[in-house]
Amino acid sequence: MTEALAFMILLSSFASNAQVKQSFKSLKFDSVVIYDMANRGELGSYIVERGKLSDDIVKQKKLNKLEAKQLTSKLTDSSSYGGETASCFDPHLGIVYYLKGSIAGYVTICLDCNRLYSSIDIPEQKQGKVGSGEEAYYTADGLSPSFRIYLNGLLKKYKFSHQISGAAPYDSN
Repeated sequence: MTEALAFMILLSSFASNAQVKQSFKSLKFDSVVIYDMANRGELGSYIVERGKLSDDIVKQKKLNKLEAKQLTSKLTDSSSYGGETASCFDPHLGIVYYLKGSIAGYVTICLDCNRLYSSIDIPEQKQGKVGSGEEAYYTADGLSPSFRIYLNGLLKKYKFSHQISGAAPYDSN
């Protein structure tokens, strides 16, 4: 294998788990699939790791065009964020955008800690900035109550295993 080819493979592997400086608003995709992920505690994985789907998937549902458009709109709406978070990150929901059968972007969500991780930068998520430069962090990057309700509606509609039941601290303003 040439050095150039080895470098390209390494770069590709790194990019598959890093946030990409692209927006969901400009993302080209032809399908969106949501995935129900098994409960593995804090050992749970991102929906995509090293370019492959997680082994934690227990169910999947391809969204219709209207659902995909609505979900994308919610992901890029600043009112979908601003909530507090906890630190558990035990993801049960994965969202993968595909273009011609290849992964174009993905989001992994833990509703228990109200946290979302995306392969694509979501500027609207960055709320409550504290500090500057490399020391900056965001105190309100969790999901909003309305976004949680929207996501829970999808989970209920498709009978996914991990639905929000009862009131969580994140479900009120």
